[in-house]
Amino acid sequence: ITGQYVRETFERFGMLWLFSYLYVFLNFSTEQGWWPQFFTLVGFLLLFLFYYSYGKRFSARKVLVYRGLGMAAIIALITVGHFAFGEVISIYRSGIIIFLLAFLYLLGALLWYFTRDNLGVRFLFFVGLVLFSAIAMDLDLQPKLYAVKEIRWFFNMEYLYFLMILLPATYIGDVVYNRISVNGEEEFLKQPGKASWHYYIVLALMLLYIIWLMVALYKGMFVENLVVSVLIPVIVYFLSSRSVPWYNNQLKLATLLSVSGAMAVLLEGSVSKSPCTIGYCLTTAAISVYFLMLLDFIVLKSKGSFFVRIFSGAGANPLMSYVTFGSFLMPLFKITGLVYIYNAAYPAGYPWIGVIRAALVVLLTMAIVARASENKIFWRA
Repeated sequence: ITGQYVRETFERFGMLWLFSYLYVFLNFSTEQGWWPQFFTLVGFLLLFLFYYSYGKRFSARKVLVYRGLGMAAIIALITVGHFAFGEVISIYRSGIIIFLLAFLYLLGALLWYFTRDNLGVRFLFFVGLVLFSAIAMDLDLQPKLYAVKEIRWFFNMEYLYFLMILLPATYIGDVVYNRISVNGEEEFLKQPGKASWHYYIVLALMLLYIIWLMVALYKGMFVENLVVSVLIPVIVYFLSSRSVPWYNNQLKLATLLSVSGAMAVLLEGSVSKSPCTIGYCLTTAAISVYFLMLLDFIVLKSKGSFFVRIFSGAGANPLMSYVTFGSFLMPLFKITGLVYIYNAAYPAGYPWIGVIRAALVVLLTMAIVARASENKIFWRA
């Protein structure tokens, strides 16, 4: 089983790594003219052949044939794009987010597998990772390595830093999986409905704390944030332990991450995603845990609503979600002329109108992907 798991993990990593290049090489939408937009749409459709989840309806041989044909067509289209539109083909041109996620998946999946039966070892690895990150950040290893072109195309020290977010997530995943396994999905969703009024206070405090973090970290209120990050998470934990005890494990972790994150932010004197700081990773992980519990309540109250459906549907199809706007909607906007309306919706001097435009476009993208998910159309690495 171990050999099979490791092999499949590396196969998925390879497919993700390849995807980070393919969607970049197949996107010609920044070029002027109708043909680049048309070929970008064709490239988007070709990705279906290669990344579509065929399921058990198709034999392994048919899947291999379809993916082989898809890859041949993709290579042909990339060649056309290179000679017709001047598209640069280089190992240095990859989608940085998918590239990052590919490495996080590889490292996270392997770490989870080999520590799945021993949380103590996983915790020790997490502590070691934090200490290593502190030393590496102090020595500025990330910018030094990134300055070497021959290294940065494949490895970035921040792949390791962001494991400080991913490793806590593996624990939360185990907790949620165990709850669903014991209670079933429906009972899992109904559990918050049994809670007393304490539960609503807990939810309100979680939301208040998240808002506080956004404001305090933006304004540099690091001392005040440390005080609040001790008080509110501890209060939330004790209230929750009496009224919604099935959240105890999540809240223990969230409290630990909140306090340690606030301490790290204070010691580092700043919070930043890039260059990455320890405080950013720990605080982001804490926020994610609190958001997960808030979403638990939202799904309970409005499981069939439009917003829940598009969020769950788009979340179930992450690869398609990531490229649908740039590789499908934008070239479609340019072909149909809707791009003029799109550009006009961001007048100079009115940034909030631009925010509304972005939100609407994101919702449209999510709705398209969610519809694909509801029709059992998935992309998988």
